Amino acid sequence: MQDIQSLEPEAQELLQKLKTLAGKGPVEAMGHGDTSVGMTLLHHLDVPMTSLSKAQYKGVVITARRGSKAKDLNRVNLFAKVPDWDISSCKSTRELLDKCGYDRDGERRLNCTVRARLPNSQGLFLEVDYANGWLREKQILPETGARDLVAWNMSDLEQRLIQKQPASAWIVAVPSKQVGKDYFHYRYVTFTARPRVRELGRLLETGTVTVDHLISDRGGKTVEKGPLFKIKPSNVEALFPSSPSLDLLRI
Repeated sequence: MQDIQSLEPEAQELLQKLKTLAGKGPVEAMGHGDTSVGMTLLHHLDVPMTSLSKAQYKGVVITARRGSKAKDLNRVNLFAKVPDWDISSCKSTRELLDKCGYDRDGERRLNCTVRARLPNSQGLFLEVDYANGWLREKQILPETGARDLVAWNMSDLEQRLIQKQPASAWIVAVPSKQVGKDYFHYRYVTFTARPRVRELGRLLETGTVTVDHLISDRGGKTVEKGPLFKIKPSNVEALFPSSPSLDLLRI
């Protein structure tokens, strides 16, 4: 666990700006929907929004979520990484969709969370293959047992984690409404350093890190928004050296 005093100067500077913002109380939301909490925060920090990379304050990645307390966050996106088709039984996202997807509202889909140890409703589960250095995704079939579907090289996943998760600030905003308008009170922050990449395999094996598929067939075109590797905020410290969760009104 990091001490606040050991934070890098850029993180210390960001902390002061967040304290000032928290002291203003709830601020009116900009925009609508899931992106408004981040958009509003970046506006008040004078950080430009970009669709090309994660928002950063002088190199510190900023992630904001709605919540009611410091640990009240949804699962956090770590990174997206398509399987390595050369080592996979399925050779494309289309083949994976055909084998494991389901039909809903006239559309073929595979929208689900996959974790180790516990197969989901499609029978999908993860398995860390230490002998080969792979992460495998498999499916249990009632007639034939488990079959291989796709795989990733663990070294590729570790490198992707390093690329996508530099030092970060994880901020919780308490939402409210005033006269029919949305407001956010940016109240809590946790700072994390670069990840302990060697822990990734263990966290996948225990089901702490999961994979989300977001695949659909749209007019014959296969669309994939992942696979997304995610972790619960309560488990973030297992992967990232972090500061205590800070109440911005009490520091």
